[in-house]
Amino acid sequence: MTPLDPDTTFVLGAQDPEMREIERVVSDAGLVCLHAAAAGRRCTPQTAYAADGVVRVGSGGIARQAVLRPAVPAVWVECRIVGREPRVRVDHHHPGDPGYTAAPEHYLQGSSLGQVLALLGREPTETQRLLAASDHCLTAAYQGQCPGVDPHELLFLRASWKAHIMQRTLTDVMAGILDAAERVRRQRDSVSGESRFLDPTRVPADLPEGAAYAGVPVRYRAWMPDGTVKEMFKGGTPEAIEAFLAEHRAAGREVYGNPYRGYGGAYWPA
Repeated sequence: MTPLDPDTTFVLGAQDPEMREIERVVSDAGLVCLHAAAAGRRCTPQTAYAADGVVRVGSGGIARQAVLRPAVPAVWVECRIVGREPRVRVDHHHPGDPGYTAAPEHYLQGSSLGQVLALLGREPTETQRLLAASDHCLTAAYQGQCPGVDPHELLFLRASWKAHIMQRTLTDVMAGILDAAERVRRQRDSVSGESRFLDPTRVPADLPEGAAYAGVPVRYRAWMPDGTVKEMFKGGTPEAIEAFLAEHRAAGREVYGNPYRGYGGAYWPA
């Protein structure tokens, strides 16, 4: 589908900085954007791959019911709609996705934003490179492994976004990230090479970002709103992530992750 059919509709998954930029780019190209929905509400990361319809999100974040006509060529971006197949799938989360195995140096081919830009025949801007690298392989990007990505610019971009979303000052966020980076360096185990924060009540707020900035693999746990506990492992080698996932699968826990992108997670039932 090159060039894209002018009737192509992009169906977008859960909102994050990368998805927000994807929507802007697609709309700027004059193509239609809809949002995957479950039970009439825009999907979340938990429901994006079991959506049952689409909505159109307007100003103020208000979602209105929409219809995806069967004959329209569609591109799924980090989502799936039950009973429908897209013309093109843009994703990097699951085995078989176009960007699943992409290494850090190929972050543009790996990231969903980079895949969308390629479909549209556009070259990435500096900011788009930062967004693509941070979403596809954050730890590697902070360690200078992504061509065209300045780790210091990446830190400023991500800290600014966190400050905006969390209603914190930029100074507070930067201090939190740098403090977390120092803590993971101090707690790094010399044998495993990891830092572990397995008490959910004592996890620094900016731990994942700080660990990625420090380049230290980190395991930590968090309470979820439904009472489950989630253990996350980020920044590990593919072999370490595979071992983490296998360990939790063997214990009968639900797992997710991508060893090529350096992250994994597991859930304990409430």
